[in-house]
Amino acid sequence: MKRAEEIAPLSREHHQALRVAQRLARASAADAAELRQAFLAFYVAEMVPHFRAEEELVLPAFARHVDPSDPEVVRVLVEHVELHRRAGDLAADGEVDPAALHALGRRLHDHVRHEERVLFPRVESALDAEELRRLGEALARAERDAAEAAAEVAQRLARSAP
Repeated sequence: MKRAEEIAPLSREHHQALRVAQRLARASAADAAELRQAFLAFYVAEMVPHFRAEEELVLPAFARHVDPSDPEVVRVLVEHVELHRRAGDLAADGEVDPAALHALGRRLHDHVRHEERVLFPRVESALDAEELRRLGEALARAERDAAEAAAEVAQRLARSAP
């Protein structure tokens, strides 16, 4: 599906999330610990900034055209909370249950597919060209800010390493 260029970066991030979801869905006892670590690294580096951009930029822009309690807005927010909770549970648990990774993979897959097939087309239809342009600029700024923040953290960690 052709995506508006302004929100295409989010769709490209969704593609990466689908790859992660697929790996989680195939987890076995032998690779569960490794997949947990890979997911948590992806979650911190990619999912948290992605969710933030959707929650702080995309959904408010969309909510100018629909009721903020629109079922699609509510569903996305609830699913974000659930995915945050699952990531926290995964980080806190000592043992890694492949079934929990499978469930997480399914949830992540279904969430991304819903946004791509339902939410994003509605957003593209609701926003006019100028609103999409402004949204695209705001998303680009948010991505730059997130990259700069990640680089700062990496530098601090490197300086504090023995």
